[in-house]
Order: sequence, then C-alpha cells, then structure tokens
Amino acid sequence: MTSTGPVIRWGIIGAGDIADRVMAPAMRAAPHAELVAIMRRDRSAAADFARRHDVPRVYGSVEDIVADPDIQAIYIATPVDRHLPDTLAAAAQGKHILCEKPMALSSREGEQMRAACERAGIRFMMCFYQRFNARHRKIKQFLAEGAIGPVTAVRANFSGRSPDVPARWRHDPAQAGGGCYMDNASHCIDLLRFLFGDITAAAAFVDTLAARYTVEDSASSLLRLANGAHAVVTSYWSTGDPDEYRNSLLEIHGTEGTIISTPLHEKFSRGTLTVATQQGEAVYEFEQSTHYAVLEDFAVTIAEERTPAITASDGIAAMRVVEAVYESGRSGRLVQLG
Repeated sequence: MTSTGPVIRWGIIGAGDIADRVMAPAMRAAPHAELVAIMRRDRSAAADFARRHDVPRVYGSVEDIVADPDIQAIYIATPVDRHLPDTLAAAAQGKHILCEKPMALSSREGEQMRAACERAGIRFMMCFYQRFNARHRKIKQFLAEGAIGPVTAVRANFSGRSPDVPARWRHDPAQAGGGCYMDNASHCIDLLRFLFGDITAAAAFVDTLAARYTVEDSASSLLRLANGAHAVVTSYWSTGDPDEYRNSLLEIHGTEGTIISTPLHEKFSRGTLTVATQQGEAVYEFEQSTHYAVLEDFAVTIAEERTPAITASDGIAAMRVVEAVYESGRSGRLVQLG
C-alpha cells in the first residue's frame, strides 16, 4: 500500500497503559491509521486519555463503541478475560480486530473467537509485536540464509520483577488466566513459531515463589521445536535484575555460530543484534516502532483483503503451548503437542 492508500479509522476498547504508552502514539504516527474513539468505563480516565491523544469520541461501554458506524477496526487491549466477549461484540458489528496477547483464557475460547470472525467475514490479527521487531525480522533472514548453520538450541528469557500489587488484574487468575508465562512468555512462544515453525513438546516447572498472588511468578520450560532443536523459555516475575539486556533476551545457537538479540520487550526495535561465527562478530542496531509496523501491515491486510500476518490460528497455537506448559507444571510429565 502506498502512502496515499486508505486510512483505517480505529477505536480502542480498553484505553489503559499499553494503549496510552504505545498504541495510541503509533496510531497518531502511522499514515494509514486514525484513532477516532476509545472506550473505558472510568470516564474521568477516559476523558484524560482522549485529551492527551486528541481522540474525538469517548464511550463508556463496548456496545456503544462497536456500534459507531465511523469505526472500521477495533484494537482490544482489555484484560484477557474480556478478549472473547469483546471480540464477539466487535465481530458482530463487522469491525476488523487487532487483539492484544494472550489471545484468550484458553485455546477453546480462541477457537470461538476465530469462528465468530470467520462468520462475520472480518480480519482478525493478534498483536504479537515481536514479529515486527526489526531485529527479529533480520534474524529470520539470517536463518533463511544459513548464517549460523542448522539451529540446535535456543534460549529466550522474558522477565522482570512484579511484586504484589492490590487489585492488579494481571495477578488475578480469573482475569489473566495465568501469570508470568501467559503474560510474558507467550511473546517468546509466538516468536519461536515465527522463526522456527511449530512447537511439538513441552516440559516445565511452574511455581509461585516470591509473591502472595495465586498466578505463577516463576516458570521454566523446555520445548522441542519442529526441527528437533531444543528451546529453553523462561519467564520470572520473581527476579530483580534491573538490566534488561539480561532479563529480556533471545539466544539462537547453530552448528556454525550464535545469534543474540536483546532486549526482547523493546517496542521500538532498539537494542543490539549480534551474530558470532568463526569468521568474526557483527553487531546490528535498528530503530523502528513495532506497533507502527503492526498498524501499517494491518491496513494493507484490510485494503487488500488478505490473510493477516498473525492470524487467529497463530494465537490459538500459542495458547496451546502455554496450556501444555501449565499441564506439564501440574503433572511433572512431558506433554506432546499436535
């Protein structure tokens, strides 16, 4: 799509932290996005959000915002337990949907969301922004070129301290569905699938070690990738290392070298990408808003009526891996997928 292509008029359901810090600014910057309405039940907070981001309309209910005929697409950024009903409401009104991760409380809910969007004939895309990190797209190119030989081992860590906070929805299993693994490691799972394809087996320890909340704050998993390689994915809300280059990283090891990308969570692709082989070491740096790239890609998807870059099926597949990790954590057994 060229710079003169159609502009997608957006509404946001759940105008909270991530929408405030990242998505609303990206919508203002992206040439093919226009933020025309938000929904938040706290009307004072909603009015403040609208003022700061120049949003013309504010709604207090999901039903009202999805009924707005001027809106073409909805960004769902509510707690996880709301993703299913909010998707069903938006799809019923013919709105295209960009949904925050994780997709839903379960893969079964994800299947309901996918079916509703297919019936409505609308485009549904998961907001797994790691796929649009410029570092990770470069990694995919390096892997395709065989830069480090066949991959045998991968390590991903997405962690950060999350102490007890009263009434925080991410610490409530009814709203979040899980803790650090569902919230943070789901990004790692989708990134692995983007780079290597399906995940075929999982074994894990899942515990709450430092907090009083009932979702996990410590999770370590060993996954088998489709090519047989081993992947260790860890996520902790129980560790206090302030260095994001250590607590948010991806390492890929092949027979001829290693690729390291850090920090994983960086939403503007900043950080470092290192490729080390016997021929030497090269370091790459980028700067590109992942969410800007998501919005522009989704605008092309809608305009050209094509399959989204990250489909509902991708969201469901990531949920099934998370569920397998939780099952292994409960049972102490290896869980096969697919």
